[in-house]
Amino acid sequence: MTMRRCVQALVVAILLFLVTPVLVVIPMAFSSSAFLEFPPPGWTTEWFAEFFRDPDWIDALTLSLRVAGGAMVLSLTVGTAAAYALVRRGVRFRGATQGFLTLPIVMPTIVYAVGAYLVALKLGLVGSELLLMCAHAVLALPFVLLNVTASLQTIDQRLELVAQSMGARPWTAFRSVTLPLIAPALIASALIAVVISLDETVVALFLTEDTRPTLPVKVYNSIRYDLNAVVPAAAAVVLAGTVAIAAALGLVRWVIARATGMRAGAPAGDGVEIGAGEPETGGAR
Repeated sequence: MTMRRCVQALVVAILLFLVTPVLVVIPMAFSSSAFLEFPPPGWTTEWFAEFFRDPDWIDALTLSLRVAGGAMVLSLTVGTAAAYALVRRGVRFRGATQGFLTLPIVMPTIVYAVGAYLVALKLGLVGSELLLMCAHAVLALPFVLLNVTASLQTIDQRLELVAQSMGARPWTAFRSVTLPLIAPALIASALIAVVISLDETVVALFLTEDTRPTLPVKVYNSIRYDLNAVVPAAAAVVLAGTVAIAAALGLVRWVIARATGMRAGAPAGDGVEIGAGEPETGGAR
């Protein structure tokens, strides 16, 4: 067997390993059995109805969505500001600063979770929704930072300088020139932040109370203590929500890219010609 076939076989094996859990969970969510059986003996949507009827599951879902939204906003705000400072402002010790901000990628999650729990315990914030948002934002921050940094490095800084030379304030120049250009990176970062938060279990397990768990923690507790067919339905709801968010953000990204491309390809006559209204001086008499 050639090396190329070995690589192809390895890629196929990895794809099957990634896809198989989804191919198992989705059919089980529609199983007519009250227990986890595969293949399902029949088909029903009863477990989805049970999921949406149960206030505990709905509370867990809404908490997860709120935390994911807050974590997304926090990580985008801090990550974009940090990336801009690193790329545009020439921060001292840039390498060390970027390494510190991307530390959560290599730090074991359990270590971070224990540390966050001890801090929360000391401050009396165990169960705080805001603290969980901040904790999830820290986990998503490295991905936002790396995405936005890479995007900023491809943009000519002179575009902003030209806008400022024409009277625009720094914030106005950033908002009107740079922000539309890095919008695709921001959208991708937002999706990553939402997915990380919706999927995160370890930190949430330490920082939430037993009576107010996030959806992943609720699924985990149900598997441990009350395993039933609602669990695959809950997993399917999370999967469907993630796909819907990805599709929506992808659509927004496509619209922004299309609008930016149309603006870049507009004929020169559509703009304002600088100096067109200045009076002619020194002409022939």
